[in-house]
Amino acid sequence: MNGLRASVRRPRPGPKAAALWGVLVLGAVACGAPPATAEAKPAPVPVRQVSGTAPRPAATQPSAARSSGPGLEITHALRTYYLPRPTGSGPADHPTEYQFFLQATGAAPGKDPAVVKDVKVAFDLSAFRGKAKVGWVNKPWGCARSGDRLTCSIGDVELGAGFTPFQVDALPDAPKGPAGPMEITVTSANAPTVRRTAAVVIGAPRLTARQDKPLTGVPQGSEVRLTPAFGNQGDTDVDDDVLVKIVATDATLRPEYRNCRYDKPVAPTRAECTFPGPLRAGTAYETAGPLTGVVGADAMHGDLTYTVYRAHDRWDEGFSDAHILPPSAVRGTGAALGLRPVDGSGDDFRTSGNWNAELASGKVAFDTDRINDVQAVPFTIKGAVGAQVEVTVPWPRNYGEGDVRVVLPEGVRAVRVDPQDRPSEMTFCEPADGGARCPWGQYGTTLTVRIDKRVDGARGTVFAPSDPRTDPDQENNSAPVTVEYTG
Repeated sequence: MNGLRASVRRPRPGPKAAALWGVLVLGAVACGAPPATAEAKPAPVPVRQVSGTAPRPAATQPSAARSSGPGLEITHALRTYYLPRPTGSGPADHPTEYQFFLQATGAAPGKDPAVVKDVKVAFDLSAFRGKAKVGWVNKPWGCARSGDRLTCSIGDVELGAGFTPFQVDALPDAPKGPAGPMEITVTSANAPTVRRTAAVVIGAPRLTARQDKPLTGVPQGSEVRLTPAFGNQGDTDVDDDVLVKIVATDATLRPEYRNCRYDKPVAPTRAECTFPGPLRAGTAYETAGPLTGVVGADAMHGDLTYTVYRAHDRWDEGFSDAHILPPSAVRGTGAALGLRPVDGSGDDFRTSGNWNAELASGKVAFDTDRINDVQAVPFTIKGAVGAQVEVTVPWPRNYGEGDVRVVLPEGVRAVRVDPQDRPSEMTFCEPADGGARCPWGQYGTTLTVRIDKRVDGARGTVFAPSDPRTDPDQENNSAPVTVEYTG
């Protein structure tokens, strides 16, 4: 995640770039980008230029009453920056990259923000003097250091900018404790100055989360219980409350606890629970009760995932797809969820790898007792009479090897496609037995048909064969194929 992601004032690349910006930001967080070790090279233009709607900070949505003049808002910048002391243990010696996100503001509702001209971000690094060494600055994006001052000249900002200005490590003999403030000042030619102060601390917490074994044979519609457990294996306390974010996939949550906020009052899929700090170095806790998930009626696989953050310095702040719940989100109806101490020294308590002071994650994954239940997925052929059209055949759920068979609706026939006429990565169905046989394709399987005549109400079938001995429910191995006439 080193380098710059910005919307500078250059020709717009098209609407797909807006989505790409948010995907790249979150993708890097999920995958664990390594610390910067060399000068970052400029990313391709579509990555940093954004058109359409700018990604908005998840915690503070823009106000409809915002003025029309240009402005900037800092949407992501750590307020406490921990520098772990060298121990010779590799990645744990390096701090989290100090990433800095800006968003242009000041637009009228429904309009793009006004362009902010000649933006400069200055960092006062005097807190590092004698305690930490700056080993790299982001020169390709206009960052230059003079003494204790680092200034990044990032140019005109149209929608947003996100970059890593420097890489730093604590010196081996640096004393543990507060090192001082890092003052950040954002100036421009046509917008008010914006400031942020980050407290620099020598030493760091190492957040951990317990890794639970996956569950198998879970009945659909039954309950799965998650008991989050987290600890601090670092040498420095977390002087903050602890926030645990829970996300349910192919399951819903029960809104049980009043110190937890939920994304909706009935069948929520996200929750955020806050626990009073501090989280002392060397301690670990688990929740005094479980969070209950209800497995979906049609679920095959799923999980309840949780992530532990410092409550008032969240690493996911400012990411457009973080889905941070607002303070007004609905709360649970029961008693508050408490904590109880546990032994967090075992191998089942693990760090995030790259953001050790900022977050840790765990989950309970599950497979249901219907993972061998092959289920065909219906699809619709759309086109005008006389037209040759392509349609993606959805792959059946839980289907393994073999071809899917398609019986086409009356008035529609399969057309063979010469593979040389299509990109090599595409997979096509072959006409067979008056219908088609469709093999699995890594990028989807395409069925080419010609609509010869209109037959209202005509229906075909897509069928996925399976062994009745392991899949006794054979009725859902078939699904309808319909036609939607256009033109």
